[in-house]
Amino acid sequence: MPKNGTGLLMSIPGPLHLTTPPLPEPIAAPQPNLIAQMLQRDQQRLQNPTGLMNRVVFDCIDPSPMMGNGGGSSLANNQQQQGGDDSSVQNASSAAGSHHIAHVGQCNLPPYYQPLSASDNTLVFESRFESGNLRRAIQVYEYEYDLILKFDVNTRGHTQWFYFSVTNVTKGARYKFNLINLLKPDSLYNYGMKPLVYSEMDAKRKGRGWYRDGFDICYYQNNIKRKNGYFYTFTFSMEFQNDHDVYYFAYCYPYTYSNLQNYLANLEADPIRRKLFKRRTLCHTLAGNNCDVLTVTSFSCDPQALKNRKGVVVSARVHPGESNASWMMKGLIDFLTGPQLDAKILRDNFVFKIVPMLNPDGVINGNYRVSLSGFDLNRRWNDPSKKLHPTVHHTKQMIRQFMKEREVILYCDFHGHSRKKNIFM
Repeated sequence: MPKNGTGLLMSIPGPLHLTTPPLPEPIAAPQPNLIAQMLQRDQQRLQNPTGLMNRVVFDCIDPSPMMGNGGGSSLANNQQQQGGDDSSVQNASSAAGSHHIAHVGQCNLPPYYQPLSASDNTLVFESRFESGNLRRAIQVYEYEYDLILKFDVNTRGHTQWFYFSVTNVTKGARYKFNLINLLKPDSLYNYGMKPLVYSEMDAKRKGRGWYRDGFDICYYQNNIKRKNGYFYTFTFSMEFQNDHDVYYFAYCYPYTYSNLQNYLANLEADPIRRKLFKRRTLCHTLAGNNCDVLTVTSFSCDPQALKNRKGVVVSARVHPGESNASWMMKGLIDFLTGPQLDAKILRDNFVFKIVPMLNPDGVINGNYRVSLSGFDLNRRWNDPSKKLHPTVHHTKQMIRQFMKEREVILYCDFHGHSRKKNIFM
Protein backbone atom coordinates (compact mmCIF):
# COMPACT_ATOMS: atom_id res chain seq x y z
CA MET A 1 0.00 0.00 0.00
CA PRO A 2 1.64 3.30 -1.05
CA LYS A 3 2.08 5.91 1.70
CA ASN A 4 2.25 9.56 0.67
CA GLY A 5 3.60 10.90 3.97
CA THR A 6 1.68 14.19 3.75
CA GLY A 7 -1.64 13.43 5.43
CA LEU A 8 -3.54 14.36 2.26
CA LEU A 9 -6.28 12.00 1.12
CA MET A 10 -5.47 9.81 -1.86
CA SER A 11 -7.64 7.29 -3.70
CA ILE A 12 -6.42 3.72 -3.23
CA PRO A 13 -6.01 1.91 -5.56
CA GLY A 14 -5.06 4.41 -8.23
CA PRO A 15 -5.90 4.20 -11.92
CA LEU A 16 -5.04 1.02 -13.80
CA HIS A 17 -3.90 1.62 -17.36
CA LEU A 18 -3.05 -0.51 -20.35
CA THR A 19 0.58 0.25 -21.05
CA THR A 20 1.24 -0.62 -24.69
CA PRO A 21 1.64 2.61 -26.68
CA PRO A 22 1.23 2.94 -30.44
CA LEU A 23 4.42 3.11 -32.47
CA PRO A 24 5.55 5.35 -33.97
CA GLU A 25 4.18 8.18 -31.86
CA PRO A 26 2.62 11.09 -33.78
CA ILE A 27 4.50 14.38 -33.86
CA ALA A 28 2.71 17.73 -34.04
CA ALA A 29 3.77 20.08 -36.82
CA PRO A 30 4.90 23.30 -35.08
CA GLN A 31 2.80 26.33 -36.04
CA PRO A 32 5.10 29.35 -36.55
CA ASN A 33 2.66 32.03 -35.34
CA LEU A 34 0.90 30.06 -32.61
CA ILE A 35 2.84 31.49 -29.64
CA ALA A 36 2.19 35.05 -30.84
CA GLN A 37 -1.51 34.24 -31.15
CA MET A 38 -1.63 32.83 -27.62
CA LEU A 39 0.16 35.85 -26.17
CA GLN A 40 -2.27 38.16 -27.93
CA ARG A 41 -5.19 36.15 -26.59
CA ASP A 42 -3.84 36.29 -23.04
CA GLN A 43 -3.45 40.06 -23.35
CA GLN A 44 -7.03 40.39 -24.55
CA ARG A 45 -8.22 38.40 -21.54
CA LEU A 46 -6.48 40.84 -19.21
CA GLN A 47 -7.71 43.95 -20.99
CA ASN A 48 -11.27 42.75 -21.50
CA PRO A 49 -12.32 40.37 -18.71
CA THR A 50 -15.98 40.51 -19.74
CA GLY A 51 -17.29 36.99 -20.05
CA LEU A 52 -14.58 35.39 -17.93
CA MET A 53 -16.04 32.84 -15.52
CA ASN A 54 -12.90 32.46 -13.37
CA ARG A 55 -14.38 29.87 -11.02
CA VAL A 56 -12.43 27.17 -9.24
CA VAL A 57 -13.86 23.79 -10.21
CA PHE A 58 -11.15 21.61 -8.69
CA ASP A 59 -8.63 21.79 -5.86
CA CYS A 60 -6.73 18.76 -4.65
CA ILE A 61 -6.17 20.17 -1.13
CA ASP A 62 -8.88 22.69 -0.23
CA PRO A 63 -12.35 21.30 0.56
CA SER A 64 -15.05 21.74 -2.03
CA PRO A 65 -17.59 24.51 -1.35
CA MET A 66 -20.21 22.11 -2.73
CA MET A 67 -19.73 19.62 0.07
CA GLY A 68 -22.43 19.89 2.67
CA ASN A 69 -24.21 22.96 1.33
CA GLY A 70 -26.41 21.26 -1.24
CA GLY A 71 -25.68 23.70 -4.02
CA GLY A 72 -23.14 25.34 -6.24
CA SER A 73 -23.65 29.02 -5.47
CA SER A 74 -20.58 29.31 -3.27
CA LEU A 75 -18.52 27.52 -5.90
CA ALA A 76 -19.54 30.08 -8.48
CA ASN A 77 -18.26 32.79 -6.16
CA ASN A 78 -14.96 31.03 -5.55
CA GLN A 79 -12.99 33.21 -7.94
CA GLN A 80 -9.37 32.91 -9.03
CA GLN A 81 -7.92 35.88 -10.90
CA GLN A 82 -5.00 35.58 -13.28
CA GLY A 83 -2.27 38.16 -13.87
CA GLY A 84 -0.55 40.61 -11.53
CA ASP A 85 1.90 39.12 -9.05
CA ASP A 86 2.54 35.47 -8.33
CA SER A 87 0.83 35.20 -4.94
CA SER A 88 -2.33 33.45 -6.12
CA VAL A 89 -0.44 30.98 -8.27
CA GLN A 90 2.23 30.40 -5.61
CA ASN A 91 -0.36 29.79 -2.91
CA ALA A 92 -2.41 27.51 -5.12
CA SER A 93 0.65 25.52 -6.17
CA SER A 94 1.93 24.92 -2.65
CA ALA A 95 1.03 21.58 -1.15
CA ALA A 96 0.76 20.38 2.40
CA GLY A 97 3.61 18.23 3.58
CA SER A 98 5.36 19.79 6.54
CA HIS A 99 4.52 16.76 8.67
CA HIS A 100 5.64 13.31 7.58
CA ILE A 101 2.40 11.45 8.24
CA ALA A 102 2.38 7.94 6.78
CA HIS A 103 -1.13 8.31 5.43
CA VAL A 104 -2.32 5.67 2.99
CA GLY A 105 -5.35 7.52 1.66
CA GLN A 106 -8.84 6.19 1.15
CA CYS A 107 -11.06 4.79 -1.55
CA ASN A 108 -13.81 6.60 -3.42
CA LEU A 109 -13.02 10.24 -2.77
CA PRO A 110 -16.03 12.36 -3.75
CA PRO A 111 -15.39 14.71 -6.68
CA TYR A 112 -14.66 18.34 -5.92
CA TYR A 113 -17.29 19.44 -8.42
CA GLN A 114 -20.55 17.66 -9.18
CA PRO A 115 -22.59 18.77 -12.23
CA LEU A 116 -25.72 20.61 -11.15
CA SER A 117 -27.93 19.27 -13.94
CA ALA A 118 -27.88 17.17 -17.09
CA SER A 119 -27.11 20.31 -19.10
CA ASP A 120 -24.12 21.29 -16.91
CA ASN A 121 -21.09 20.49 -19.08
CA THR A 122 -18.44 21.61 -16.58
CA LEU A 123 -15.52 19.21 -16.60
CA VAL A 124 -14.97 17.20 -13.42
CA PHE A 125 -11.25 17.05 -12.65
CA GLU A 126 -9.36 14.62 -10.41
CA SER A 127 -5.72 14.18 -9.43
CA ARG A 128 -5.99 12.76 -5.91
CA PHE A 129 -4.51 9.42 -6.87
CA GLU A 130 -1.04 7.92 -6.83
CA SER A 131 1.47 10.06 -8.78
CA GLY A 132 -1.29 12.54 -9.65
CA ASN A 133 -0.44 16.22 -10.01
CA LEU A 134 -2.99 18.95 -10.54
CA ARG A 135 -3.51 21.42 -7.72
CA ARG A 136 -6.32 23.55 -9.10
CA ALA A 137 -8.55 23.89 -12.16
CA ILE A 138 -10.16 27.24 -12.99
CA GLN A 139 -12.91 27.46 -15.57
CA VAL A 140 -12.32 30.67 -17.52
CA TYR A 141 -14.77 30.08 -20.38
CA GLU A 142 -17.31 27.35 -21.06
CA TYR A 143 -14.73 25.13 -22.73
CA GLU A 144 -11.46 26.61 -21.47
CA TYR A 145 -9.61 25.92 -18.22
CA ASP A 146 -6.52 27.35 -16.53
CA LEU A 147 -4.68 24.63 -14.64
CA ILE A 148 -2.25 25.11 -11.75
CA LEU A 149 0.14 22.30 -10.90
CA LYS A 150 1.27 21.43 -7.38
CA PHE A 151 4.73 22.49 -6.40
CA ASP A 152 6.82 19.55 -5.22
CA VAL A 153 6.16 18.74 -1.56
CA ASN A 154 8.08 21.01 0.83
CA THR A 155 9.34 23.27 -1.97
CA ARG A 156 8.26 26.46 -3.72
CA GLY A 157 8.94 25.21 -7.20
CA HIS A 158 9.63 22.28 -9.54
CA THR A 159 6.44 22.20 -11.61
CA GLN A 160 6.76 20.01 -14.69
CA TRP A 161 5.05 16.66 -14.13
CA PHE A 162 1.26 16.57 -14.54
CA TYR A 163 -1.16 13.66 -14.32
CA PHE A 164 -4.91 14.14 -13.91
CA SER A 165 -8.27 13.01 -15.23
CA VAL A 166 -11.41 14.69 -16.55
CA THR A 167 -14.97 13.41 -16.80
CA ASN A 168 -18.32 14.85 -17.92
CA VAL A 169 -16.80 15.50 -21.34
CA THR A 170 -18.88 16.47 -24.39
CA LYS A 171 -18.08 14.61 -27.58
CA GLY A 172 -16.92 16.89 -30.39
CA ALA A 173 -16.60 20.02 -28.24
CA ARG A 174 -13.29 21.85 -28.51
CA TYR A 175 -11.65 22.21 -25.09
CA LYS A 176 -8.62 24.34 -24.30
CA PHE A 177 -6.30 23.60 -21.36
CA ASN A 178 -3.69 26.08 -20.11
CA LEU A 179 -1.11 24.89 -17.55
CA ILE A 180 -0.04 28.30 -16.32
CA ASN A 181 2.64 27.83 -13.63
CA LEU A 182 5.49 26.03 -15.35
CA LEU A 183 9.06 27.16 -14.68
CA LYS A 184 11.40 26.02 -17.45
CA PRO A 185 12.09 28.46 -20.30
CA ASP A 186 11.51 25.96 -23.10
CA SER A 187 9.92 22.59 -23.74
CA LEU A 188 9.74 19.81 -26.29
CA TYR A 189 6.10 20.81 -26.70
CA ASN A 190 7.44 23.54 -29.00
CA TYR A 191 9.19 20.92 -31.15
CA GLY A 192 6.42 18.46 -31.91
CA MET A 193 5.75 16.59 -28.67
CA LYS A 194 2.08 16.04 -27.79
CA PRO A 195 0.57 15.40 -24.35
CA LEU A 196 -0.31 11.85 -23.42
CA VAL A 197 -4.00 10.92 -23.31
CA TYR A 198 -5.80 7.82 -22.05
CA SER A 199 -9.47 6.94 -22.59
CA GLU A 200 -11.10 4.39 -20.29
CA MET A 201 -13.72 3.57 -22.94
CA ASP A 202 -11.13 3.07 -25.67
CA ALA A 203 -9.11 0.85 -23.33
CA LYS A 204 -12.14 -1.38 -22.65
CA ARG A 205 -13.53 -1.45 -26.19
CA LYS A 206 -10.38 -1.36 -28.31
CA GLY A 207 -7.55 -2.36 -25.98
CA ARG A 208 -6.01 1.04 -26.58
CA GLY A 209 -3.47 2.33 -24.07
CA TRP A 210 -1.84 5.74 -23.77
CA TYR A 211 -1.61 7.77 -26.97
CA ARG A 212 -0.43 11.23 -28.03
CA ASP A 213 -3.15 13.71 -28.93
CA GLY A 214 -4.08 17.37 -28.95
CA PHE A 215 -3.66 20.33 -31.27
CA ASP A 216 -2.71 24.02 -31.06
CA ILE A 217 0.11 22.92 -28.78
CA CYS A 218 2.74 25.39 -27.58
CA TYR A 219 4.78 26.54 -24.60
CA TYR A 220 5.57 30.18 -23.82
CA GLN A 221 6.29 32.76 -21.12
CA ASN A 222 3.06 34.22 -19.74
CA ASN A 223 2.29 37.45 -17.87
CA ILE A 224 2.12 35.97 -14.36
CA LYS A 225 5.01 37.28 -12.29
CA ARG A 226 7.06 35.19 -9.92
CA LYS A 227 10.24 35.85 -8.03
CA ASN A 228 13.00 36.68 -10.52
CA GLY A 229 10.84 36.32 -13.58
CA TYR A 230 7.59 35.01 -14.98
CA PHE A 231 5.80 31.70 -15.18
CA TYR A 232 5.37 29.74 -18.40
CA THR A 233 2.23 28.30 -20.00
CA PHE A 234 1.80 24.97 -21.74
CA THR A 235 -1.43 25.11 -23.73
CA PHE A 236 -3.20 22.53 -25.87
CA SER A 237 -6.67 21.87 -27.23
CA MET A 238 -8.63 18.61 -27.37
CA GLU A 239 -11.75 17.21 -29.01
CA PHE A 240 -12.96 14.17 -27.11
CA GLN A 241 -14.35 11.24 -29.08
CA ASN A 242 -16.61 9.69 -26.41
CA ASP A 243 -19.37 11.08 -24.24
CA HIS A 244 -19.47 9.90 -20.60
CA ASP A 245 -15.84 8.80 -20.73
CA VAL A 246 -12.96 9.28 -18.29
CA TYR A 247 -9.87 10.77 -19.91
CA TYR A 248 -6.43 11.02 -18.33
CA PHE A 249 -3.64 13.41 -19.27
CA ALA A 250 0.03 12.97 -18.35
CA TYR A 251 3.39 14.53 -19.08
CA CYS A 252 5.01 11.13 -19.68
CA TYR A 253 3.84 7.52 -19.42
CA PRO A 254 3.01 7.08 -15.71
CA TYR A 255 4.86 4.41 -13.76
CA THR A 256 3.85 4.43 -10.11
CA TYR A 257 5.29 2.90 -6.97
CA SER A 258 2.40 0.42 -7.01
CA ASN A 259 3.25 -0.49 -10.61
CA LEU A 260 6.76 -1.35 -9.44
CA GLN A 261 5.59 -3.36 -6.44
CA ASN A 262 3.18 -5.38 -8.58
CA TYR A 263 5.87 -5.94 -11.20
CA LEU A 264 8.39 -7.21 -8.65
CA ALA A 265 5.77 -9.45 -7.05
CA ASN A 266 5.01 -10.96 -10.47
CA LEU A 267 8.73 -11.57 -11.05
CA GLU A 268 8.95 -13.38 -7.71
CA ALA A 269 5.95 -15.50 -8.69
CA ASP A 270 7.52 -16.50 -12.02
CA PRO A 271 8.94 -20.03 -11.55
CA ILE A 272 11.87 -19.39 -13.92
CA ARG A 273 12.77 -15.74 -13.39
CA ARG A 274 12.66 -15.92 -9.60
CA LYS A 275 15.70 -18.21 -9.70
CA LEU A 276 17.74 -15.51 -11.42
CA PHE A 277 17.40 -12.66 -8.92
CA LYS A 278 17.05 -11.92 -5.23
CA ARG A 279 14.97 -9.09 -3.82
CA ARG A 280 15.40 -7.37 -0.49
CA THR A 281 14.42 -4.12 1.16
CA LEU A 282 17.36 -1.73 1.03
CA CYS A 283 15.71 0.71 3.46
CA HIS A 284 12.46 2.49 4.23
CA THR A 285 11.63 5.97 3.03
CA LEU A 286 10.51 8.87 5.20
CA ALA A 287 6.88 7.96 4.52
CA GLY A 288 7.51 4.29 5.32
CA ASN A 289 7.62 2.85 1.80
CA ASN A 290 10.07 0.12 0.84
CA CYS A 291 13.09 0.94 -1.31
CA ASP A 292 13.90 -2.33 -3.07
CA VAL A 293 17.25 -3.63 -4.29
CA LEU A 294 17.63 -6.59 -6.65
CA THR A 295 20.65 -8.83 -7.16
CA VAL A 296 20.71 -10.45 -10.60
CA THR A 297 23.25 -13.12 -11.55
CA SER A 298 23.57 -16.89 -12.12
CA PHE A 299 23.41 -18.20 -8.56
CA SER A 300 23.71 -21.93 -9.30
CA CYS A 301 27.44 -22.07 -9.91
CA ASP A 302 30.77 -22.58 -8.20
CA PRO A 303 31.04 -20.14 -5.24
CA GLN A 304 34.52 -19.09 -6.32
CA ALA A 305 33.27 -18.27 -9.83
CA LEU A 306 30.51 -16.16 -8.29
CA LYS A 307 33.06 -14.36 -6.12
CA ASN A 308 35.25 -13.55 -9.14
CA ARG A 309 32.50 -11.87 -11.13
CA LYS A 310 32.66 -8.14 -11.65
CA GLY A 311 29.86 -5.89 -10.47
CA VAL A 312 27.44 -3.51 -12.17
CA VAL A 313 25.14 -1.09 -10.32
CA VAL A 314 22.01 0.35 -11.94
CA SER A 315 19.41 2.70 -10.44
CA ALA A 316 16.49 4.80 -11.61
CA ARG A 317 13.81 7.28 -10.65
CA VAL A 318 15.76 9.54 -8.32
CA HIS A 319 13.75 12.27 -10.06
CA PRO A 320 10.12 11.16 -9.74
CA GLY A 321 8.77 13.07 -12.74
CA GLU A 322 11.11 11.22 -15.10
CA SER A 323 8.86 8.18 -15.41
CA ASN A 324 10.53 7.08 -18.64
CA ALA A 325 13.46 6.00 -16.43
CA SER A 326 11.21 3.37 -14.83
CA TRP A 327 10.18 2.01 -18.22
CA MET A 328 13.85 1.70 -19.21
CA MET A 329 14.51 -0.02 -15.89
CA LYS A 330 11.65 -2.46 -16.47
CA GLY A 331 13.07 -3.30 -19.89
CA LEU A 332 16.50 -3.91 -18.39
CA ILE A 333 15.16 -6.20 -15.65
CA ASP A 334 12.97 -8.06 -18.16
CA PHE A 335 16.05 -8.65 -20.31
CA LEU A 336 18.46 -9.62 -17.53
CA THR A 337 16.00 -12.17 -16.10
CA GLY A 338 14.95 -13.41 -19.53
CA PRO A 339 15.85 -16.48 -21.64
CA GLN A 340 18.05 -14.77 -24.25
CA LEU A 341 21.59 -16.08 -24.68
CA ASP A 342 23.01 -12.57 -24.27
CA ALA A 343 21.25 -12.24 -20.91
CA LYS A 344 22.63 -15.61 -19.76
CA ILE A 345 26.17 -14.55 -20.74
CA LEU A 346 25.76 -11.38 -18.69
CA ARG A 347 24.42 -13.29 -15.68
CA ASP A 348 27.29 -15.79 -15.93
CA ASN A 349 29.92 -13.05 -15.93
CA PHE A 350 28.54 -10.21 -13.80
CA VAL A 351 26.61 -9.50 -10.62
CA PHE A 352 24.02 -6.75 -11.05
CA LYS A 353 22.80 -4.64 -8.15
CA ILE A 354 19.63 -2.80 -9.17
CA VAL A 355 17.74 -0.10 -7.25
CA PRO A 356 14.67 0.39 -9.47
CA MET A 357 13.15 3.36 -7.62
CA LEU A 358 15.36 5.69 -5.55
CA ASN A 359 12.57 8.14 -4.68
CA PRO A 360 9.32 6.25 -3.95
CA ASP A 361 7.85 9.07 -1.83
CA GLY A 362 8.33 11.60 -4.61
CA VAL A 363 6.78 9.24 -7.14
CA ILE A 364 3.73 8.59 -4.97
CA ASN A 365 3.15 12.32 -4.36
CA GLY A 366 3.43 13.31 -8.01
CA ASN A 367 6.60 15.33 -7.48
CA TYR A 368 8.77 16.26 -10.42
CA ARG A 369 12.20 16.64 -8.83
CA VAL A 370 12.46 16.12 -5.08
CA SER A 371 11.78 13.73 -2.19
CA LEU A 372 9.27 14.08 0.63
CA SER A 373 11.75 16.19 2.61
CA GLY A 374 12.04 18.63 -0.31
CA PHE A 375 15.57 17.65 -1.37
CA ASP A 376 16.82 16.85 -4.85
CA LEU A 377 18.31 13.47 -3.96
CA ASN A 378 20.55 13.55 -7.02
CA ARG A 379 22.41 16.45 -5.40
CA ARG A 380 22.98 14.57 -2.12
CA TRP A 381 25.40 11.84 -3.15
CA ASN A 382 28.48 13.51 -1.63
CA ASP A 383 27.13 13.51 1.92
CA PRO A 384 23.65 11.94 2.17
CA SER A 385 21.85 12.07 5.51
CA LYS A 386 20.60 8.74 6.83
CA LYS A 387 17.62 10.59 8.31
CA LEU A 388 16.69 12.98 5.47
CA HIS A 389 17.95 11.08 2.41
CA PRO A 390 17.73 7.40 3.45
CA THR A 391 17.52 5.87 -0.03
CA VAL A 392 20.65 7.62 -1.29
CA HIS A 393 22.47 6.98 2.00
CA HIS A 394 21.75 3.24 1.93
CA THR A 395 22.43 2.94 -1.80
CA LYS A 396 25.83 4.50 -1.26
CA GLN A 397 26.50 2.12 1.65
CA MET A 398 25.42 -0.82 -0.51
CA ILE A 399 27.80 0.25 -3.29
CA ARG A 400 30.69 0.60 -0.81
CA GLN A 401 30.10 -2.93 0.46
CA PHE A 402 29.71 -4.21 -3.09
CA MET A 403 33.09 -2.68 -4.01
CA LYS A 404 34.71 -4.49 -1.08
CA GLU A 405 33.39 -7.79 -2.43
CA ARG A 406 34.33 -7.35 -6.10
CA GLU A 407 35.47 -4.91 -8.76
CA VAL A 408 32.58 -2.67 -9.80
CA ILE A 409 33.06 -1.61 -13.41
CA LEU A 410 29.92 0.44 -14.05
CA TYR A 411 27.28 2.51 -12.30
CA CYS A 412 24.43 3.69 -14.53
CA ASP A 413 21.62 5.91 -13.19
CA PHE A 414 18.59 6.19 -15.51
CA HIS A 415 16.99 9.61 -16.05
CA GLY A 416 14.74 11.45 -18.46
CA HIS A 417 15.03 14.98 -19.84
CA SER A 418 12.41 17.61 -20.60
CA ARG A 419 14.26 19.39 -23.42
CA LYS A 420 16.91 17.11 -24.92
CA LYS A 421 16.00 14.80 -27.77
CA ASN A 422 16.79 11.12 -28.22
CA ILE A 423 19.04 9.22 -25.79
CA PHE A 424 22.29 10.52 -24.34
CA MET A 425 24.90 9.56 -21.74
